[in-house]
Amino acid sequence: MSRDPFATNQGGSDIRDNHVDVFAYEVNGDIMAEDLYQKRPFSKKFARKSSMLLVFVVSTFFVVLFGKLYYLQMVRGAEYYGTAEGNRIRSIAITPPRGVIFDNQFRRLAYNVPDFSLVVTPADLPSTQEEEDAIFKSIEEIIGINAFDIVESFSDIPRNSYVPVEIIRGIPSQAAIVLSKESGNWSGVSLVPTQQRAYTFDFPFSHVLGYTGKISQNDYDAYVAKEGYTLVERIGKTGIEKTYQSKLRGIPGVELVEVDSRGKHTRELSTKPAIPGESVYLHIDAALQQVAYDALKESIEKQESPGGSVIVVDPRNGAVRALVSYPSFSSEEFSRGIGNDAYQNLLTDPRQPLFNRTISGEYPSGSTIKLVIGAAGLEEGTVNRHTTVQSTGGVRINEYWYPDWKYGGHGTTDIVRALAESVNTYFYAIGGGHQSIEGLGVDRIVAYAKRFGLNSISTIDLPSEQSGFLPSKEWKEEAKGERWYLGDTYHLAIGQGDLLVTPLQVANFTAVIANGGTLYAPRIVDRIGRNYQSALPFTPVILENRVASPENIKIIQEGLRAAVTYGTARSLLTLPVSVAGKTGTAQFGQDKNPHAWFTGYGPYDNPEIVVTVLVEEGKGGDIAGTPVAKKIFEWYFRDK
Repeated sequence: MSRDPFATNQGGSDIRDNHVDVFAYEVNGDIMAEDLYQKRPFSKKFARKSSMLLVFVVSTFFVVLFGKLYYLQMVRGAEYYGTAEGNRIRSIAITPPRGVIFDNQFRRLAYNVPDFSLVVTPADLPSTQEEEDAIFKSIEEIIGINAFDIVESFSDIPRNSYVPVEIIRGIPSQAAIVLSKESGNWSGVSLVPTQQRAYTFDFPFSHVLGYTGKISQNDYDAYVAKEGYTLVERIGKTGIEKTYQSKLRGIPGVELVEVDSRGKHTRELSTKPAIPGESVYLHIDAALQQVAYDALKESIEKQESPGGSVIVVDPRNGAVRALVSYPSFSSEEFSRGIGNDAYQNLLTDPRQPLFNRTISGEYPSGSTIKLVIGAAGLEEGTVNRHTTVQSTGGVRINEYWYPDWKYGGHGTTDIVRALAESVNTYFYAIGGGHQSIEGLGVDRIVAYAKRFGLNSISTIDLPSEQSGFLPSKEWKEEAKGERWYLGDTYHLAIGQGDLLVTPLQVANFTAVIANGGTLYAPRIVDRIGRNYQSALPFTPVILENRVASPENIKIIQEGLRAAVTYGTARSLLTLPVSVAGKTGTAQFGQDKNPHAWFTGYGPYDNPEIVVTVLVEEGKGGDIAGTPVAKKIFEWYFRDK
């Protein structure tokens, strides 16, 4: 048998061809390349290990899978079920009807009328921006409100929130019909029936009643976080609406409903009705309020004044019968949702129509403070009924001159005449001393002024009351770096200088004189309840039981009556009943007319009402203040 010279291994022998190079690895005649791809001899042991690894991996996967399923279904199952059901079944708060506000003759002042509101549920809005934009563009075309402004109104609410948010209220009926039809095709937007606040006497009562509005970001913590309010509720923003919010609100109900994928109600499951808010009954007489408003407005326009205030209180218990601040604003416009331009106009109006002058305005008192100074002088024995001072036109202290208002003076004057004719010299003497009178001094003046209710709030049931200001030696040294001079005391004794009071405070200390010495806390609300008969009236609150003795109060009363019979308020002598009063003229700037004050009461022998009037820059109390009071007295005692 011939040999093949090209064979490296022939016939199973181990004979090799010595002319052929041998590779480093040779197994059963196969050449193995020494690289990463070289073959490995197959092993049964290796096959068993591979199978076991595969089983382990597969088993581990299923263990993890079943563990996760167990966790989701058994551990978190209830939670996820609740979430799913929450998307399908929703709890909808039912806003209760707001309580009605009545005057003391049971006239409705603030009440509810049917309305519609457009409500957004952010989580139900379309998932695409195009669809959402189309919805709000359609709304813009229907009601004329810019789509961007609509979206901006709920921009602070998370987009995954299922809490409904009111975006528009006060929708005209025709627009509501169109929206009702279109909203059925919109995801996350619904037209719902609601109630709108209405006001019978709008402008005259705006500073008393205030208005309602949407819960703002500033209100969120106080109402939503702490009290559980919903974002579709309206709250009182100012006035009685704010002070008695918790009573007027009522108790919300709740409705369980089933919804579809667009958030639309498909089925009602259960309902817990809402409980309406309680009614609020005021001491104020709406007819008297209107008379006071009209009279004040007429005087202000005649004097070209920036504004003014009227308050009428019952001196027997502190009940407020009328409270007017002019200019005013529309409560209804705010409750409907005032436009930005209209709101900015109110804010920038130099007459400040949003400012409640009666309780927040702080003014020099002018001569109205003489009621307090006179009573203090009598109480301290500085003067008595028969003490006289010679008024020659003023008092000179070194190079400073402190004048009477009447050129040449008033002659020999006792305290009754000093009040009737508003003789400054007499009160300079009581306050700082003059001729044979020692004077009270600033410390005792301040002490008595506080007893009459100055330098503190009266606790009237309206927000934003101010306390006024009583200057002192310590204050002047700290604030101005100057010591207190006799001239400062003289100014304080006639209601000038740094003294500031509110019209309400003037009415309160006038009531102390009228009722014989008791300082009451003024109150606007008489009672609160489901109806008038079952509601308990508020008990009058006494702040100071005996401000001064009845004997000394009687002397001040004589002086105020004399002001009407022969003094600065003689125009009131023709009234159908006897009244008493005091005018005031308060200087406050070099280039401005002084403020005009009047404060008084009637009937003189058995007082029923105190009337206090302030007309800013009204020139004089007898010019701008007394005519307003006269019209109020005439209506109350003759025309009512």
